[in-house]
Amino acid sequence: ALRTAQESDMEVMLTISGTPAWANGGKKLNVMPRSVSDFRAFAQAIASRYSGRHNNIPFVRFFSIWNEPNLNVFLTPQFDKKGRSVSPKNYAKLAAAGFAGVKAGNPLAQVAVGETSARGRDKRRKGVSDTHSPGRFADLVAKANKRLRFDAWSHHPYPFNPNSPPTQRVRWPNVSLALLPRFDAELKTWFKRKSVPIWVTEYGHQTRPQDALGIPYAKQAGYIQQSMSMVSRYSFVPMFIWFIYQDT
Repeated sequence: ALRTAQESDMEVMLTISGTPAWANGGKKLNVMPRSVSDFRAFAQAIASRYSGRHNNIPFVRFFSIWNEPNLNVFLTPQFDKKGRSVSPKNYAKLAAAGFAGVKAGNPLAQVAVGETSARGRDKRRKGVSDTHSPGRFADLVAKANKRLRFDAWSHHPYPFNPNSPPTQRVRWPNVSLALLPRFDAELKTWFKRKSVPIWVTEYGHQTRPQDALGIPYAKQAGYIQQSMSMVSRYSFVPMFIWFIYQDT
């Protein structure tokens, strides 16, 4: 897949996410590994393999650590039995190990942390999946490790339903495309950094009839132009990935 992408003049970002059962005591993919040093070693191996130092194996410049760790479906548990947040602290450990591993395997690589989903509840609710809002999650990650190293924070600022326009504003600490400037300002405060690039690693609007909640093709075309125009005005956003290239 990477060779084909390179031959087609496409650049790839790899997200290291999910745990095989042998590494977390036979549990599901969304349970973190028992040893973060194992995770670090895997990240180093992947980055080294795609470092450009091996014949016929492509160079990969962009990496990110985990997918939407503020959602229970991708990282569990989100809260302990008393309802206290635990996933941000666990993710801080994964992010630190992943960053260190990738940089050890390829110092030229750029590594994003976060990969946060656009919304969450920040408290347990019986009968529904546990989630954190991206703003609250990032704040707690910073509290767990203020010195966390990363090249960018990655985020998926989808509207709350596929019919909503890119300009949709949501209630903070949820973060839509329109709230990225506030998110960037808060990230700089939480992590005590002068700048925090934000990679928009997922954003998109799918169409009908492939997606029952999708929009007409003409409206999709307009939303593509509108969203990219918005992002082009955000100097702190150097990456924008439309998801997905072909509707499901």
